[in-house]
Amino acid sequence: MDSQFAFEFGCSLCLQITVVIFATLLLQRWIADARSQCRLWTICFVCVIGIVAAGVLLPHRRLFDFPGDWSRESMLSLVVWQTRIAIALASVWAIGAAWSLLRRVILCFGLLRFLKTQCEPVDAEALLKRTDVESLADESLSILTSDRIQGPFCWQLHRPVIVLPKFLLTDDDRALRHVLLHEVEHLRTQHPMQHFLQGVCSTMFWFHPVVWMAARGAELTREYLCDEVAAKTAGKFGAYLRTLAKVAERCGTVSCTEVPKGTLAFGNQPSALIRRSKRLVELAEGERPKSRWRPIVAITVLMLCAVLIQQVWLPTNAMASQRSDWSPWPAWTASALHEAGVHVRDFELFEDRVQMHELLYEDD
Repeated sequence: MDSQFAFEFGCSLCLQITVVIFATLLLQRWIADARSQCRLWTICFVCVIGIVAAGVLLPHRRLFDFPGDWSRESMLSLVVWQTRIAIALASVWAIGAAWSLLRRVILCFGLLRFLKTQCEPVDAEALLKRTDVESLADESLSILTSDRIQGPFCWQLHRPVIVLPKFLLTDDDRALRHVLLHEVEHLRTQHPMQHFLQGVCSTMFWFHPVVWMAARGAELTREYLCDEVAAKTAGKFGAYLRTLAKVAERCGTVSCTEVPKGTLAFGNQPSALIRRSKRLVELAEGERPKSRWRPIVAITVLMLCAVLIQQVWLPTNAMASQRSDWSPWPAWTASALHEAGVHVRDFELFEDRVQMHELLYEDD
């Protein structure tokens, strides 16, 4: 990947994922159903990762050509500055991505240490039976308790784990049932996997504000779904709202900083708790009618949007040949195809305007 292609790749990628995320936000409002919205966000993150992979491994169609009629001196100056900018931006991105990845690794080890040293095991089978959640939980579910946290959370690597603050075990069984229903729904609907995909996108695009917006939207949608399921299963929205308020009050008056980051926490964001409460009130007043075909249409439209936008590349590469409608195959995939006996073009077609030596040396 030379500097011109890297610059074109980075600029086009930012545009492509912005379009995909905004399309997800619009479609999310259209379908309204929280469960379908969660699936849509999962598809969104998969599409973002797929767009990155396609850009690195596959050729792309050149719908637009780089503006022509540049003088030799202007073209050379543009290429030189584009190379410098590409190298600088790539260095900044690499440093940021490495730091983001290192931070996530540190948080993961910190969480494992917290689970091992700051938590005590609870008889999961007895607790689930006592709160009538046994039929909904996975058999491999492990439940821990800690006096270092005020809000419950769940996490999953090899096996699902729910961590409860100690005050919940001695509090009203109804509140404990609400919390367990909420956390079990996180695990049942594979929210830890969606959270992982979200983390991959956030690490790659640590600099992109639209990706931050997508992460916040996905997190809130997951909480909406689990709140809705827990409240409906419990049978009373008012009782669940009181549980939500109780956890919010505990987190507001007692330090909640011990809740490990990178987990699916129940209530350590006051602004999100307010929005979740408002949504539960709206559901209690009257649930919106659900459409069977809207989620299917939304997912299809999002995937189609991702496929189409992946082929829209900004014409920033001054060295790109205008004699072909397609870019060359990237060297790594071209080499693999050549080894398999499939011959593909992995070079730019000859053209005077794209030959660097033609820019550097005057004609004799």
